[in-house]
Amino acid sequence: MHKTKLFLANNRQGVFTSIVAVGLMLFLWTGSVSDDLRARYQKEISTQVHDKHGVLVQILPNEKGAYMTASTSTARVRELTVQKEDQYFYYHLGVNPLSIVRSLTRLLLYGEHTGGSTISQQLVKNLLHHENDRTVSHKLSELLFATALELHSSKEDILTMYLSSAYFGNQIEGIEGAAQYYFGKSTAELADGEIVRLLALLSAPSLDPSSAGNTLRAQNLGKRLGVSDIPAYTHVPKALREPKKDPAMFELHSLFAPSSCENICTLSVDQELTSKIRTIVSDRLSTKQFDSVTNAAVVVIKLGKGSASNSLLALVGTPDPYGHTDGNQINMALAPRPIGSTWKPFIYGKAIEKGARPYSLIDDTEYRYEIGTGYAFYPKNYDGIYRGNVSLHYALSNSLNVPAVRALQFDGVDDFGIFMKEELGFAPLQSLDTYQLSIALGGLEMNPLLLANYFTVFPRNGVLAPLELVRGRPTAIPMSAPVTEPRRILYATTTELINNMLADRLMGVEQFGLESNLNLPLADYAVKTGTSYDYHDSWTVGYTPDVVVVVWIGNSNNKAMDLLTGARGAGKIWHDVMTLLLARGDIAPKNFDKDTIVPIHTDEGQSFGFKNDNVEYARTIMNDTKRDGIILEPHDQDVLSYQPDMAVPLRSTKQVTWKVSGKLLGAGEKIFWTPNAPGDYTLKAYEQSVPIATLRIHVVQQSL
Repeated sequence: MHKTKLFLANNRQGVFTSIVAVGLMLFLWTGSVSDDLRARYQKEISTQVHDKHGVLVQILPNEKGAYMTASTSTARVRELTVQKEDQYFYYHLGVNPLSIVRSLTRLLLYGEHTGGSTISQQLVKNLLHHENDRTVSHKLSELLFATALELHSSKEDILTMYLSSAYFGNQIEGIEGAAQYYFGKSTAELADGEIVRLLALLSAPSLDPSSAGNTLRAQNLGKRLGVSDIPAYTHVPKALREPKKDPAMFELHSLFAPSSCENICTLSVDQELTSKIRTIVSDRLSTKQFDSVTNAAVVVIKLGKGSASNSLLALVGTPDPYGHTDGNQINMALAPRPIGSTWKPFIYGKAIEKGARPYSLIDDTEYRYEIGTGYAFYPKNYDGIYRGNVSLHYALSNSLNVPAVRALQFDGVDDFGIFMKEELGFAPLQSLDTYQLSIALGGLEMNPLLLANYFTVFPRNGVLAPLELVRGRPTAIPMSAPVTEPRRILYATTTELINNMLADRLMGVEQFGLESNLNLPLADYAVKTGTSYDYHDSWTVGYTPDVVVVVWIGNSNNKAMDLLTGARGAGKIWHDVMTLLLARGDIAPKNFDKDTIVPIHTDEGQSFGFKNDNVEYARTIMNDTKRDGIILEPHDQDVLSYQPDMAVPLRSTKQVTWKVSGKLLGAGEKIFWTPNAPGDYTLKAYEQSVPIATLRIHVVQQSL
């Protein structure tokens, strides 16, 4: 007897343990199912792209091709939804047996298909993508999954997920997106009649929302819910769903993939500013002055402080993203173009780090330069005038070409190429060996965004910092290596001198005049212009301690413009953009750092440099290393056509003695030589019996 009781007791304990184990397994299984459904829900939420102020500029489709906006909705929206879809929502555990029985009875007796699903079941059906595949097995799985979801979720969470994933037609999931699309307002602003109008779509989302059938459906629903005054749809607002239809996003798709973001992607750009800049560009290009121009690009970079990254505030690569002519759908902000004279500040910056100063003299005279291709070129200034010895400050402020070539020679072409590739991370279209000295004359190609990014080095005291478009994520810029952390490019003292020179508007009066597009109502700002060969490209680059702004204008088909220089062309748009930034408060009146700069007086006048400068050494350092620049003409390897009694001018910058093929010809800064016959001649110039230049001249008989 005792053994029997013991057996029964053990048996009951075993059964109880088994029940507990099974119950625990079921609970864990339902928990896993619930977690899976929640993960599916999160995955279906469309990525929203916001500008820096939280303005929605784009929403991306989910895997079903629909646009889903998560929303908590208002109490009234939730109340009316429950009344329509599931009156016993708060009292069942995911399944309403009475609704199922009623639905089956009507199907068997009358052949009517009536909805018997609870809100939980409808949510599960949406998340499992069973909307268009209603089988018995699917129905059973939906019953089990709905119960599992109910066991591990609150009613309010389930209702939120349902209202966010329910389909409202026109590829819209979620009542918040539907409210925005059909009424142009949020759910918090909806009247009862508008809520009912939207809820009526749940029963027939594939029909035209404004059709008579849907209108009648909404009116009948309103009667059932006690809501009258069912309105018509007011309007369909701008579709933020189209990736290339929103001008604010047109250019940005080349820089980042919105799909790589989480549900919310916050950008650094200002949508309103971008729109206003595009209007400026469009308005300017529509004027008579810009008749020869069809394309333009503007880049605005907001400068970070300390170790913070810079941020892309605005990017406009076309005046009209919708246009189908004139290359309007090309994003010129990322298109490589010859950058003209805009690169000269970097050339002079490296010269400063080799000992040059703003008061250093550079020889601005005509000279023949050999380049890697075996050909020679003779750089000329924009106005065709040579000025002799000029200061580095004067040469930079007036954008003289010949001194820039001299400065690049002083830097060392190879060393400067290493600086560009290894320190800046620049990836040129062609090998830098093919550019050589033409780097100083604007032959180098770069896209406007990259040029703007490099120019941040100057207002940031020589530091190149990462550029952010998506908050917290460095942006990769075409033609350059990624910048993932701040790195020093130039000394802070170097950038102080460059900033002070580029901010000196009076020094550039000779080239740009007292009144020009480059003048702003600011105390301290720097600006540099550039024009490529034959007016194919017009550039203006300007910056303050707050922002860098680059403007390019030209034609995507490379057609030349009508005499539009950097100042007259791009400078006009640049002036308008800078004025806008100042009015908005993006630019605050402040000065560049000048902590190490002191006044320096030389024979040429007042200038500036550093406290411990060896002034005389720095003043002549750039000319003394290039003594062959003393000879102005002729040029080495010149080919001359023989004429009887021809007079070939021999010119130099100082008194020299000339010998032709070993015979004394004469002395002076300018004398003439008459060849006796065609042939090859060797000309040598001497200074105090020391040969300083040797020229080989070919005199040929011109054939008839």
